[in-house]
Amino acid sequence: MAEIVRLSEYRQRSVVQAGFKLWRRCFKEDFSAQTRLNDLGPSVLCRLAEPAEASAIYYYSLIIGLLGHGEDVSFENLDNRTQIQLVDIHLFLADQIRFEMMRRLGWLARFCATQYHIVDMVLKFDHIRALCSQDPPSLARSHPAYQAYKGLIPQDQQVFIRRMLPSVFDEFRRTYSI
Repeated sequence: MAEIVRLSEYRQRSVVQAGFKLWRRCFKEDFSAQTRLNDLGPSVLCRLAEPAEASAIYYYSLIIGLLGHGEDVSFENLDNRTQIQLVDIHLFLADQIRFEMMRRLGWLARFCATQYHIVDMVLKFDHIRALCSQDPPSLARSHPAYQAYKGLIPQDQQVFIRRMLPSVFDEFRRTYSI
């Protein structure tokens, strides 16, 4: 008997396939609509956390594919409004990748983005970004800089954590021998 597939389900599967096409080819891992940040392997996180010149292609292919622009579309071929949207999503995802690295190193006590699927972080970007802003990462009590962090107001605590982002890459590579 033939399987009946709803058109909306087929379209979603196609969009997810297109979005993760480059990731599958380059990272040699499987990705699905249910993939979350904590499902990504350490080497994938490192590649995605590299400077924008090296990692932007991964983010843009994911976002362009998930937004349904097609495989042949490049960043340069998109209109200005869509390019700005892509950059905003790219920067948000790149931050979340680095926060995930911090979480795995034990630097963070709380990091809410692990509950969201990567696909949803792109497709529901405005909503999820707002939720993440309402529940920002917090530094773990065990981190050596916690005493300095604890005395800051919430906005300055977020700046404090963001200033740690450049150092997380090297520490993560060292810890995971990448």
